[in-house]
Amino acid sequence: MNRNQIKSALLNCARTHSISLSELAREAGIAPSTISSFVNDAKSGNRDKQYLSTKTISKLTKKFPDLATFLQIAQPLHDLREARYLGLVNPENNWEITALSPDTPGSTMIKDYGQEYVAFGMASSEIMNQTRAYFCKPEMITEHDEIIKCIGKLVVAECTTNCRHLGYLTNSTNQKLKLVMLPGTNIAEPKLHDIKWVMLVDWIRP
Repeated sequence: MNRNQIKSALLNCARTHSISLSELAREAGIAPSTISSFVNDAKSGNRDKQYLSTKTISKLTKKFPDLATFLQIAQPLHDLREARYLGLVNPENNWEITALSPDTPGSTMIKDYGQEYVAFGMASSEIMNQTRAYFCKPEMITEHDEIIKCIGKLVVAECTTNCRHLGYLTNSTNQKLKLVMLPGTNIAEPKLHDIKWVMLVDWIRP
């Protein structure tokens, strides 16, 4: 990973948390000049040729776990796009989507696919789920005929009760629509006219 990739990851992390690079450093217990000099390529002491130490990066990622994700996908800034989180999927409660918790970032950085995305994160203590997110094009499908076309696809659906769930849209024997989410969770069967909108899941970050 080159210097520009690490700098992009630091800048994206600071922007996600709405803080400056100096604040990022201070909160991690690092001298602000260490980060600012690295990002700004300070010439004094040949810092423009140095990398951040493993100890420094470890402190930063301990304080800001999402920095580890930014480092994994680090690439030039113009190749990244911000995706806003719209809620957290709770697999222990029929895959219902709940509001963001206070310590949850409001957005995440993804590769720029030339397409706008919004994201639904995971409300889970499982380590493998902590970076999982479901990405949707920000288009709410509300027309009857268009919703029917989504049968068999993974969607986020909101009913007239303002309850949102993530699942596969299916048509049961009594012609009611229902959501099924692996591993086999059957979510309530809302009638078609009870659904306010669905949003197609375009891709998933594992």
